[in-house]
Amino acid sequence: MKSVHRRASGAKTRARAGERAELRIDALAAGGAGVGRLAGEVVFVPATAPGDLVEVELDRSARPARGRLLRVIEPSAERVAPPCSFADACGGCDWMHVRVEAQQAAHEQIVRQAIARATSLAELPEVRVHPAPQALGYRSRARLFARAERGEVRVGYRAPRTHDVVAVDRCLVLADEIAPLAGELPGLLRGAAGEGDILIAQGASRRPVVEILWRGALPPAVWQLLDQRTASGAWAGARVTLDGARQAASFGDPRPVIQGADGAPLLLAPGGFGQPSEEGAAVLARRAAELAHLDSSRSPHLVELFAGSGTLSVLLARGAQRPPGPAEGAPPAAPGGLASFTAVELVPEAVACLRQNLAARGLAGKVIEADADEAPIPPRADVVVLDPPRGGAPGAARAIAASGARVVVYVSCDPATLARDLGVILRGGFEITDIEVVELFPQTSHIESIVRLSRSRRPRADPGGSAPAR
Repeated sequence: MKSVHRRASGAKTRARAGERAELRIDALAAGGAGVGRLAGEVVFVPATAPGDLVEVELDRSARPARGRLLRVIEPSAERVAPPCSFADACGGCDWMHVRVEAQQAAHEQIVRQAIARATSLAELPEVRVHPAPQALGYRSRARLFARAERGEVRVGYRAPRTHDVVAVDRCLVLADEIAPLAGELPGLLRGAAGEGDILIAQGASRRPVVEILWRGALPPAVWQLLDQRTASGAWAGARVTLDGARQAASFGDPRPVIQGADGAPLLLAPGGFGQPSEEGAAVLARRAAELAHLDSSRSPHLVELFAGSGTLSVLLARGAQRPPGPAEGAPPAAPGGLASFTAVELVPEAVACLRQNLAARGLAGKVIEADADEAPIPPRADVVVLDPPRGGAPGAARAIAASGARVVVYVSCDPATLARDLGVILRGGFEITDIEVVELFPQTSHIESIVRLSRSRRPRADPGGSAPAR
């Protein structure tokens, strides 16, 4: 079929599948694609920047329609040349072609629009953006992918919208301590069969720790090299989990270690969740603690859900009173302190790290190993802080809405599930007082945000669903 070119302005006829068209990119959407319109219909075009005039090949089978970028006819002022030679092939940094300030503006707009759509609120507080201290070399941890083919192993990131592995021997967003691993791992895994995920991070004394989740076979040389790396002190630790194995094999201490928001070392569970940027995680923790403050004449009871290894806890728990013994009464809370601190986390290894992190700082608090999305909110809870995974916390949102809590601080990595859960909490008698975006993932479309809510009225009997039993 002969290609036909249409301009975005004045095009009245619907383009057919595979047809070429020109359109102007208006904005960036959640997920990273640019958004343009063709005859009034929305078209998503990856690898574009706001203001670009582009030629695309249309795919009308997708909803919304997708456009494969063929060329940039007129680059906008928001487009920059990516500093990384792998940027076009690698799916790791999907916004490296966008000016950093435009990335921040897009993150702000995406969060605001998601909340406005889900809550139907006519007015929202101004979104405060915390820029990243540095746009490159910021990641203290990352997930790589590896695939063995004919005895050689390619290590890198997934190509955009595929499971193909793009081999990367240097990554500009990795911190200096772990950046060499991208080039070192293919040789270490030589002779392996299969594929896997490789989590790299900083461990004790900022030495690398490596977590290998392998689906296939690893030759004896791999195990020997891992032992050598840790025994020599080049790596702090490593851990290997083979698909189907009942137990992981550990070398040295495979737990990641970052500098906590309080300046002290913070242990993370091996293979568990952790923010990508040490400095960004500190900003996030400080803001969560500041927003959790309750201006009250009495010391509040604070509950943290999805506490992980304690990235937020080490600040939230400050001033908490030691739980009384069996024969003791509750001690009076210190001025400006907490009456109590309770953290809920499901993963046992994260719970162990959380307890160790609190103990190392002399912080009091109760740590409960349970599913935070199903845990009841204690009747005396005044403040609830939650940092759920990407899927959000629908159960916790219902429990919070039905609770007596007065302040909620919701930390989220997904605007859509955040907005969904906020709608439930708002129906429980809360109002949004603060919305903030922390630039934890510069060069990417990923967004980390914080929303603070305060109670404006008593909860309804059943806001958006049944609350977990108490």
